Amino acid sequence: MIEISQEVIFFFDDSGVLHKHEPSGYFVYAGYVFTNRQELEIAKRRYINANKKLKQALGRADELKAANLSAKHKRALFNSVRKYDSVAVAVNISRVYDYILADKKSICRYKDYVLKRCVKSQLEKLIADNHISRDEDITISIYIDEQLTATNGYYDLRDSIMEELQHGIMNFDYGITHPHVFNSNVSVKIQYCDSSRNYMIQASDILANRIWTSFRTKKRNLRMIPNQNLLTFP
Repeated sequence: MIEISQEVIFFFDDSGVLHKHEPSGYFVYAGYVFTNRQELEIAKRRYINANKKLKQALGRADELKAANLSAKHKRALFNSVRKYDSVAVAVNISRVYDYILADKKSICRYKDYVLKRCVKSQLEKLIADNHISRDEDITISIYIDEQLTATNGYYDLRDSIMEELQHGIMNFDYGITHPHVFNSNVSVKIQYCDSSRNYMIQASDILANRIWTSFRTKKRNLRMIPNQNLLTFP
């Protein structure tokens, strides 16, 4: 059994709908990323404390989701973990090909594609900043808000991420080769989570909503977040 020498942990939630009739015109994935479990536990405790205080103030016992909170309350939750590294990818739906948006399976594949690009971009940034090494074995753990997904969809996403990170891929349509990211063994674990039981998924919901709102309202300041890696597509 290979001992885990390094690990990167991602949490993701989405905001908006990847559909041509989405009123905002944008679909967003966003979340937090950690390179060690200790920092993750500290961040989780900070978010839980902020969450509990807000629940007490509002007299609520249900899950606090961005969709049913005021801007002030969302800001309080966001501020509790804003100092931690985060990632986001925003899709300008008007620029996505119609044939992708016409079919549910194509939409799922495209969402997996942008999520994979987001993960890869952050890992390349962590390597460039010397936070992780491309030459040591690594485990990539990805936690995503629970959603309807076929079992083969899970394996397709996991295998696709692992293939590109460890072996690179060839885009036959354009004759472009994307080189591998790691010179070592890569393990990818994906888990779909019930957000009511995962506080970092809840934090990711608040973050994704903030990024989505920034595009919907054209308020750039909402997405000017320190320690964030934001990508836009297509």
